[in-house]
Amino acid sequence: MSGFVSKDIAKIDDKITATMSFGEIKSVKGSTFLVSKMDGILGLAFDTISVDKLPVFIDSSTLDDKSFTFYMHNNPDTSYMTMPGIDDSLGLSKVATHKVIEETYWNLDLVKMTGPNGDVDCTGYKAAIDSGTSLIMGPNTLLQPLLEGITVEEDCSNLDSLPEISFTFDGTTYPLTPADYVLKETILGQTQCIMGIMGADLPDDFKYVIVGDVFMRPYPTNFNKND
Repeated sequence: MSGFVSKDIAKIDDKITATMSFGEIKSVKGSTFLVSKMDGILGLAFDTISVDKLPVFIDSSTLDDKSFTFYMHNNPDTSYMTMPGIDDSLGLSKVATHKVIEETYWNLDLVKMTGPNGDVDCTGYKAAIDSGTSLIMGPNTLLQPLLEGITVEEDCSNLDSLPEISFTFDGTTYPLTPADYVLKETILGQTQCIMGIMGADLPDDFKYVIVGDVFMRPYPTNFNKND
């Protein structure tokens, strides 16, 4: 099961410990690790997509509660993850629960996306909730009609006039404001705005919209393997 919780964020001092095994990467191709400035990858999806079908950490851990929650902020220093469970100090009053319909990534039933041009029917498509993807991205056949007419000015001057965009999983709709789906990047002292939802020319059999950090920042996300 996977759940999305309210927008309130707070720090937690968690004393629970668990054992973990690590795999050493001796060589890599490309610039992924250099550009992203990361030290490694902690796989938290399903072993169906892990290398050699090795068990992922949450499955092989000594934790009784095999769930975890991401709380992402625009400022990485204030973002964090709780493992196991949900940060109880937040006093969350709303938790929407969704069934995982395919156990590769955490894939949910994507019913529709809604923008200024109305609903985009997503029958047959899945939403892959993925903390390892910065944006929301998917096939142009879905995202072009969703985003048609939306222009994000590079100088951020038109944010207040941009429309709301929403995503519906099962029977629950999640709205994203322009402040949610527009990214502000500061380079050499200059702040620029870019669209955080993007389409790509993908094969016809790619039936996914990858729902990444743009969605998970306004909606802290709980992943639960207990059920």
